[in-house]
Amino acid sequence: MFSLKGKTAFITGGTAGIGLACAKRLVAAGAKVMIVGRREEGVRIADEIGALFHRLDVLDERNIVTALDAAVQALGKIDILLNNAGIENTGPTIEEAPTSALQVLFDCDLKAPYALLHHAPSRMRDGGAIINTASVAGLIQLPGYSQYSAMKAAVISLTRTAALELAPRGIRVNAICPGSIWSEMLPTDHPEVDIVKTLCPQQRIGEPEEVAALVHFLASDDCRYLNGAAIPLDGGLSAGFGYPLLEKLMA
Repeated sequence: MFSLKGKTAFITGGTAGIGLACAKRLVAAGAKVMIVGRREEGVRIADEIGALFHRLDVLDERNIVTALDAAVQALGKIDILLNNAGIENTGPTIEEAPTSALQVLFDCDLKAPYALLHHAPSRMRDGGAIINTASVAGLIQLPGYSQYSAMKAAVISLTRTAALELAPRGIRVNAICPGSIWSEMLPTDHPEVDIVKTLCPQQRIGEPEEVAALVHFLASDDCRYLNGAAIPLDGGLSAGFGYPLLEKLMA
């Protein structure tokens, strides 16, 4: 069940955090995996988990094409694309954040995923799976999350359109919408940690391995009828108010 034996996977942002946890999980499930990213130690990281590495800056569309072609040459046509690389700039309000900051988010969090959706399908087998990393911030809004939320909401929209366009080839396109997940982007002293422990019904931050479990399922043939979905993985945050918040409001 959920075997990925014989399948190939291409993972952006695969050298740390969610991307690395997913790479480990897919390798363990039998997939041949190439992780891509900008880290100098990428080769060592890939060797440690039994994957391949290709250096890639997703802001350069030509590099994206080169990396995809390198994956096809090394592994064969791609079955699984995890469109995961991204950055965040939460904190400033709309009034405080300049439009130049929006451009930075746009280039990495929307333009790059679009470029991968544009170039990857021609290098994929029919019946494959594309998984876009969006965010719960694309489903709900909080003050100070305007630019990040806008980009992730756009990723969800792209996911649904791509799912319709690629359905004739049997290529499924879904988005995962993680809540706060422990990673380099979320250190223990980040203000978001205390916010989440109040707002999230489970009162905790998620683990990268919990995201990887969902990605594993979405990548497998067992999940071939799920298409065009944006799946929250947020401890119930997007479902509504949990007891921790209600207790504080009533106190």
